[in-house]
Amino acid sequence: MSDAERSLLRRSVRDVLSNIWPADKAVDNSGNAEAIATLWPAMARQGLSSLGSNAAEVGLREIALVFEELGRAACPAPLLGAVGANLALATQPSNTARALLEDLRQGNATIALALGAFDGDPAAGRAETRGDRLSGKVSFVEDAQTATHFLVFLDGGVAVVASDAPGVRVEATPGLAVPAFSELTLKNAPTLRLDIPSELLADVALVARLACASRALGAAHRAFDLAVDHAKARKQFGQPIGQFQAIQHKLANCLISLDGARLALDAAAAARDNDNPDWRVFASSAVAFASPALRTVSIETHRALGAIGYAEEHEAPRHFRRVHADLARFGGVSRARAELADFLLGPVQ
Repeated sequence: MSDAERSLLRRSVRDVLSNIWPADKAVDNSGNAEAIATLWPAMARQGLSSLGSNAAEVGLREIALVFEELGRAACPAPLLGAVGANLALATQPSNTARALLEDLRQGNATIALALGAFDGDPAAGRAETRGDRLSGKVSFVEDAQTATHFLVFLDGGVAVVASDAPGVRVEATPGLAVPAFSELTLKNAPTLRLDIPSELLADVALVARLACASRALGAAHRAFDLAVDHAKARKQFGQPIGQFQAIQHKLANCLISLDGARLALDAAAAARDNDNPDWRVFASSAVAFASPALRTVSIETHRALGAIGYAEEHEAPRHFRRVHADLARFGGVSRARAELADFLLGPVQ
């Protein structure tokens, strides 16, 4: 896509979300079962459930853009699993895999990614197949509570498991993330195993890292916009607090960090879209820069909002949670820095 087409895509996604999941109604809608149920079919009708299925038409830059808008709206759409499935299963000859992808794109199925050993966090767990049965335990699974299927990453392949299959147990693990991540326990669950090169699975996992970083960018930018509006309206000592240099400097630094993070993530996505052999290095660099930058933005805007930033009835705490939860995933900034060190200095002997 050209820059003009990406601008149209951003406007289109923002318009769709403003109708089905407006940012200022995110807290109320999070407890509205009807709003959540209609969210994914509505996004599928816009073609968003097909992201990742055709790299010639839509690349990582567009995927990152959509995730940024999801973060801005605090929208819990199960898009991460859809992108992962489209990337991993696009060339599979299996009729079952093709049928699942068709249901996914029609909005009739939702998929949760269980990255396991490809997650990058030692606590993520792993699973193994024996014949057509799958066993193991995988943590940090997003959208597990509402998924119809799980896509579990294995060494050299993936396993497709129905969420209502025997031997499948999903347990929510509340923490920073909203909605909460889940732990997936599998005991001889019936599964379809598909052979996929581990290198491709690692690339899909890296795309997931960049997508989540982009979602954190959207959340951080929305919180920044709220802080700017608050600084214009909130008065202290007879004048808006935005007139004080201390507030101005903090917000100016936040804007610089937001622009820097967006440029870094966009450069990494463009490198992959342009088949740059070093795109993984760009990706690690983007995460290594964006993670501390966006965390700082989140903290500073939290402070600028004052007590509002602590009120769970307001949308601001959801953005704070999103930023920190997404950036702590997949080994976080420490893993990204270690990857850069390996590239520049070579692996530790």
